[in-house]
Amino acid sequence: MNVSDGVKRFLSDDTVFYSLLVLLVGVTSFGLGKLSERQILPPEQSAAVTLTEAEDKAEIYYVASQKGSKYHLPWCPGAQQMSEENKVFFESETAAKAAGYEPASNCAGL
Repeated sequence: MNVSDGVKRFLSDDTVFYSLLVLLVGVTSFGLGKLSERQILPPEQSAAVTLTEAEDKAEIYYVASQKGSKYHLPWCPGAQQMSEENKVFFESETAAKAAGYEPASNCAGL
């Protein structure tokens, strides 16, 4: 008896076959789920990619609401929900803090 006959006999058992099939489908689904949570954003909206590049080029700015107490990066959800007439812009994080604002907790990169 060689190894391939033993493997064929092992896999011919329905319980083993279906167990391996369920395991394979589960692992594949988990991998696809992890892959789908990654969002592909344009460079100007990706905090992880552009934060250091923009700081080097002095292109980054911070935005806060005149009515609020938190400052955000422009691509953060809080900044996008503010009305344009209420927005206050800062050239640096230090300037935003000096004006009495705190970093928003839901803004990646702060």
